[in-house]
Amino acid sequence: MKTLKYLAAASFIASVSFAADAAPAAEKAAPADTTKKAEPSVYDVCMDSLNAIEAKIPANAWNTKLTLLEAKAMASDIQNELKNNPKADVKAKGENCLLYAEIIKTEVEVQEHRTRIAENWEKRNATNRSIEAIQEEIANARSGKVSNLAADLEAERLRLAQTKDAMKDQEEKLQAEMQQNREKFLAEAAEREAALKAAGEREADLQKKLEAEHAALEAEKKALAEERAKAEARQKEAMNKLNELQSKLIQVSQDARGIILSMSDILFDVDKATLKQDLKTSLAKVAGILTVYQQFNVSIEGNTDNTGSADHNMKLSQQRADNVKNFLVEQGIDAGRLSAKGLGMTMPIADNNTKEGRQKNRRVDLVIQDKVLQESAEPEKAPEQK
Repeated sequence: MKTLKYLAAASFIASVSFAADAAPAAEKAAPADTTKKAEPSVYDVCMDSLNAIEAKIPANAWNTKLTLLEAKAMASDIQNELKNNPKADVKAKGENCLLYAEIIKTEVEVQEHRTRIAENWEKRNATNRSIEAIQEEIANARSGKVSNLAADLEAERLRLAQTKDAMKDQEEKLQAEMQQNREKFLAEAAEREAALKAAGEREADLQKKLEAEHAALEAEKKALAEERAKAEARQKEAMNKLNELQSKLIQVSQDARGIILSMSDILFDVDKATLKQDLKTSLAKVAGILTVYQQFNVSIEGNTDNTGSADHNMKLSQQRADNVKNFLVEQGIDAGRLSAKGLGMTMPIADNNTKEGRQKNRRVDLVIQDKVLQESAEPEKAPEQK
């Protein structure tokens, strides 16, 4: 009798182990397909997993079938989202669908385990009935041993009851574990979906901010372009007026720095910084133009030839630049619009080896530029200064 129980238990364990090992063996035996195939979509992978497990769901596994319907509904959502936007990021939903497939697979395995338990239990009941019949026959044949047989039967029934209780406990433990795993999988799926939604909202907010910043930048560029156009028009208009000062002693030109008024040192006393009357008259006219065009700044630069020491020439050029600045301030020009700098012999515009060249180098330059053009030019110079 004990031998029958052990044989039945060994058969049950062997059947479970064979079922667990059969799938990996089948996977190893399958030949490798070397043909290059198109990569399946998230939807295809999801549906393949669900279809593969659907045929194994027992007819009476209603909860598992409901889980399958939920998984297929999620797969349908993935398919619709890919139809609307082929580039949509459905990776998280695909992972959730595969989690559903794992849950269904686990429920199917549990149901199969229950069925095997029920079958084994039915076999045990049949064995019990056979035992009882045999015991009955033995009781009739050996009336003197009735009490011992009854005790054996009672002991066997007790062992069967204990086995039944153990199997029930095992089933309850398995059911609780499966429920815990299911809740864990669903919680992870919900957490991932919430994270994706939050990331999408952050991306949308960032896109709006970028669009707003781009619009503001475009508006600023447009305004700067308009201001620059106005500044260029002002500078051109001023250039026409300053051209009236053109003479042998005062040369008017224009370059990237602005309008250049180059005044010969003949307009100063020899080797001195005192302004002659002709220079004062011209500077008064310049002051009148600067009064009209309040947007202009003036850089006053004193220059000499290479005759004499560098220190002496630097001091003389600075004094002449300062005196020109002071005269313009006396004419009502804001000192904040003016700057004066002596350059000595460092910035020649002609050959110092000739008399004519040295005469051209002895000069005071007024560099006149609109503030808007001056400010827009400063960022362009910044890389060169590094």
